[in-house]
Amino acid sequence: MKRVRQKIKTRNRKGVRLRGGSLFVLCFVLAVVGSSAWQLWQLRSQVEGQIASLNQEKTTLLQKEKSLHEEITQLNTPSYIEQLAREQLGLVKHGEILISPKN
Repeated sequence: MKRVRQKIKTRNRKGVRLRGGSLFVLCFVLAVVGSSAWQLWQLRSQVEGQIASLNQEKTTLLQKEKSLHEEITQLNTPSYIEQLAREQLGLVKHGEILISPKN
């Protein structure tokens, strides 16, 4: 009878050791998974911030592109070209006399 009890006790102790080892492995796995999940969350937050920043920059660049297209359209009109020639180059039409103020 003592031998049977000793075998049962021995089996129980080994089972406890396996359970303790299993618990350690489980805790280790949970720690690794938790750490990985935290890092992924931080990366996702960082990427979302970069996306928001890039979208804002995209909007700004699209507005600038629109204004540049408008300026190109204006620069291609004959009246604006004439105005620039008169103001910046001092050109006059045939038969006109240029009168410049004294400085």
